[in-house]
Amino acid sequence: MGRARDAILEALENLTADEFKKFKMKLLSVPLREGYGRIPRGTLLPLDAIDLTDKLVSCYLEGYGAELTAALLRDIGMQELALQLREVTGQGSGAAPAGIPPPLPAASMPALHFVDQHRAALISRVTDVDGVLDALYRRVLTEEQYQAVRAEPTNPTKMRKLFSFAPAWNVACKDMLLQALRDTQPYLVADLERS
Repeated sequence: MGRARDAILEALENLTADEFKKFKMKLLSVPLREGYGRIPRGTLLPLDAIDLTDKLVSCYLEGYGAELTAALLRDIGMQELALQLREVTGQGSGAAPAGIPPPLPAASMPALHFVDQHRAALISRVTDVDGVLDALYRRVLTEEQYQAVRAEPTNPTKMRKLFSFAPAWNVACKDMLLQALRDTQPYLVADLERS
């Protein structure tokens, strides 16, 4: 597990049952950064601390997941836990709202890869997920990952599952995904490149 994931889990495990419930209720309504979707209520409410940590990291990645967790902890009055989480994850003690990314000078902003930049659109608009999976099989995806994505019932849930593996990918893996999308969904990729 990553350092941020461990820190999120530790913070959530330090909440009482009532505080944990408040945290989850706040998570249902907090403003999110563009490109990130909300965890559905039916999925969120039954989760324990370990499962919620996994869900936060898979949906929001470690960095934003830790930032979001810290902001929600502050919102429910757990400032000390929020501060500890920010210190452990190297985010300092700033109090920027969760939905607003901290401002960075333009020169230091890393350019997002196409698949990261258009994550939400790809999740909702890719129709030939199986073709994409076939192109990534054994090159990016293991047999287990391939089967896990294929088992999902709809194209959007398949794409969400596929993106849940993306935090472990390097640029070459994302480039292979982009090429697979260009091969199977050329008009969609062209449309997104123009936007």
